[in-house]
Amino acid sequence: MQTSYASGFLYSLKTHQILLLKSQKQDSPDFLWSTLRGESCEGEEVQAAFQRIVSELLDLNLKHKDIHPIYDYSYDSEDKMNYVFYAVVKKPRDFNSLKDGAFSWVAFSEVSKLPFVPHSKQDVIVGERVISAKWRADEAKREELFPETAL
Repeated sequence: MQTSYASGFLYSLKTHQILLLKSQKQDSPDFLWSTLRGESCEGEEVQAAFQRIVSELLDLNLKHKDIHPIYDYSYDSEDKMNYVFYAVVKKPRDFNSLKDGAFSWVAFSEVSKLPFVPHSKQDVIVGERVISAKWRADEAKREELFPETAL
């Protein structure tokens, strides 16, 4: 089995923000933003790879049920696939800085103003659409089950 990439972000239900990595451009005072990402190990399922990557970067153990797929695409000239996920966390917490960057919670409304590494901005934009669609579907289901609570 060929290795692939797993990437994505944490999504806070409480603040509706996402956790991104901010790192300094090489030989520049400028910063770039990216999703959390890494390569899967030989034979590792991509969702498990994302879970492992988050654990290694943030010392956070995600539950399998809290990790949701966004989409996937062919990433580079080697035709490796990149699988993009988001993981729901009930409330945001501060994460320690890394030597090559820092983690920050960012609102979706701020994303258009930030400079990103290639592919990451598109992953976040598609992720926001997936999360919004899921929220609308869940809201419709709640209204169907409890019509007296609908506005």
